[in-house]
Amino acid sequence: MKSVTHYLQTDNFIRIRVGIGKPEYKDDLINYVIGPIEPEEKTILQKGVNKAAEAVLEILNNGIDIAMNKFNGKES
Repeated sequence: MKSVTHYLQTDNFIRIRVGIGKPEYKDDLINYVIGPIEPEEKTILQKGVNKAAEAVLEILNNGIDIAMNKFNGKES
């Protein structure tokens, strides 16, 4: 995120986060985030990516507030 704001010279943009869970051991965070994805987790990640794509469309069509209410709820 730091490099994105550095190159854009602003932090004034919409962010969409895709959760990836947490590593078993706290010290393994970097490898967990940027390391290889286990085959059984690729399906879960793809669902998150698809949901993020839906959120982008919702933002473009109906605005950030409506999208946040729709996708940040417990049922989403």
